[in-house]
Amino acid sequence: MVGTAESIRLKAMRASIALFLLLALILMTLPCASADMRQPPKTRSRFPEVALGQTTPSGLSFAEMEEQIDAVMGEHIGNTTPGAAIVVVQDGEILFSRGYGWADVENQVPVDPAKTVFEYGSINKTFIWVAVMQLVEQGLLDLDADIQTYLPASFVFEYPFTMRDVLNHAAGFEDIALGLLLDASDTPVSEKTLEEALLASKPRQVYAPGEVSSYTNWGAGLAALVVERISGQPYYVYERENILLPSNMRNTLNQPDWHGNLGFLADKAQGYESTGDGGFSRRFWSYIPFCYPSGAANGTAEDLAAYIKALTPPVGEPSPLFVSAETLSSLFTPSSPDPENRPGTYHGFARYNGVVPAFGHGGGTVAFRTNFAICPQTRFGYALLINSTNDDVLLEIRELLLGYSKNEVGIGTGGLPNAAEVEGSYITARRTDGIFLELVPFVLYPILQVTATGENTILLHRGSEGYANYTQVTPYVYRVVSASEGVSLHEHHAEIRFRLEDGVPAQILVGHGSDYTALPPGRTMPFLVASFIIALIAVAFFLITPPVLLFIFLIHRKKQRVRTRFDRFSLGLLLSGSLLTLNNIALLLRMSIQNYRTAAEIAPHIWINYVLAGLAAIMLACSIWTWLKESKALVRRKAFFIATAVIEVLFVAVLQNWHFFALF
Repeated sequence: MVGTAESIRLKAMRASIALFLLLALILMTLPCASADMRQPPKTRSRFPEVALGQTTPSGLSFAEMEEQIDAVMGEHIGNTTPGAAIVVVQDGEILFSRGYGWADVENQVPVDPAKTVFEYGSINKTFIWVAVMQLVEQGLLDLDADIQTYLPASFVFEYPFTMRDVLNHAAGFEDIALGLLLDASDTPVSEKTLEEALLASKPRQVYAPGEVSSYTNWGAGLAALVVERISGQPYYVYERENILLPSNMRNTLNQPDWHGNLGFLADKAQGYESTGDGGFSRRFWSYIPFCYPSGAANGTAEDLAAYIKALTPPVGEPSPLFVSAETLSSLFTPSSPDPENRPGTYHGFARYNGVVPAFGHGGGTVAFRTNFAICPQTRFGYALLINSTNDDVLLEIRELLLGYSKNEVGIGTGGLPNAAEVEGSYITARRTDGIFLELVPFVLYPILQVTATGENTILLHRGSEGYANYTQVTPYVYRVVSASEGVSLHEHHAEIRFRLEDGVPAQILVGHGSDYTALPPGRTMPFLVASFIIALIAVAFFLITPPVLLFIFLIHRKKQRVRTRFDRFSLGLLLSGSLLTLNNIALLLRMSIQNYRTAAEIAPHIWINYVLAGLAAIMLACSIWTWLKESKALVRRKAFFIATAVIEVLFVAVLQNWHFFALF
């Protein structure tokens, strides 16, 4: 019995130990599982030992780079973006490649930089510029020839311009917003050729060519058409055969190749927009109907790494994209014929204000943001792709890897004009002209306010974004000295130039498609304030007055005197104003909820504006006529009619001035 009891005791002890170990194991694994749910996985990392001891252009050692990138991503993944893929290239090798977070939040699909497909957005434009320079190298294209030389007679422009102007975003075109991006799932394969699509959406030339650098998707699409006509191939075929495949970009396709390609799209990330409370709402994949070469390519981060390798061959050796090393070198030189006074681009590439000269491009679609940059002299480059609409992580990674050039700025001396000469208000030159969307930059974008703070210093205030202090270094050329936390000067605004006309400030020259103009006639600050006040009063009046009158009528309907025809027409004027107000509120709400609309979606609102404005005119005329015929109208009702008429006329005038009665 003693032996049996001891055996039982030992078995019980073993069982207790086993149970304890099992519970401990469960407790150890639970936090890991919970952490995995809170923090999505990181995938596919490379970090060759041969790179240790080297640094990024910013001076960050490669040994510390992984930790620093992880730290930046840790702040953003799950907060500003659900997922991201980043690759870093040095000396023609992938130094670091990692995916963060989710490509598909709902199905918990992790991002893989070698596999996950993102929308490149305007990074795609650099393929166009490379194609242009390939044709220049072959002697088939002259950057300074009239663009009409290479286009069919169906393209007629107000002012002549060149491919060099197009490279610098200086052909003078207005921006196009309506119909730029559509839902790929709801859009059938287009039967239109690139030529037909461009002709159907041709914008106005609102600036003299070469004068203003204003970013244009349509202009880039026109450059692609030139490539198409010279090469004799559809642009996407030329791009595939002469840029993508020579660069070994095997997982990148442009719109005609990927649209409907289920095998390729199976690896595409879903796109999202932050809801502001830590969550994300899914947005649609983008389809670009009229200028797909400008931003419709889709591909992986590691494919962009291959592109970076092609653009950073060993010094003196040709790129797989060009026959001559000199052509590649010229790609990263100013393409403006007068870069000191008329900054443009670097043959379509942006110049970043890094410690080492860096060139690249960003991209943005409905639900994706991207950026890549290269430093040719150090053979360094990186690409970062995210599946959300927040740009903060892109800017932070850019500064982490490229640094920020903090050249010592001395105040210029000797004959410099007084800084007070450049004081004024400026708005982005990238604007839509002639339709109601002209209002957008005045409402959504900061109006730059330039104020002199000394004889050679200015404060440039960017509204809610913050401010920057500049010092004049040569006549009308200012270099940044300091900036508030909310202002990013890394890309274009480290140095700005002012152009005056007859002693009056006319333009801030920045280049890279990012110039500003002085507020145009009829858009001065007093006028903008007056327009806002009139619109606010009209909206309040036409939304509040009808229910108030209805309430008064219901309360006092037994005491109401018989209404005359004047009263009825006066009431009709009020209701036409209320309906006009509601129609335009609906228009603006639809644009704010989904700002990628087609002209066909907007047209009903514009036609309704015409009908309601016409109805208001009829009611106004009838009210005045019956007033003259009916002397019995009460004084207070006449006063109410006058107030209604004045507010409605002013409201219609504001709508007319901001082109709410125009669609094209």
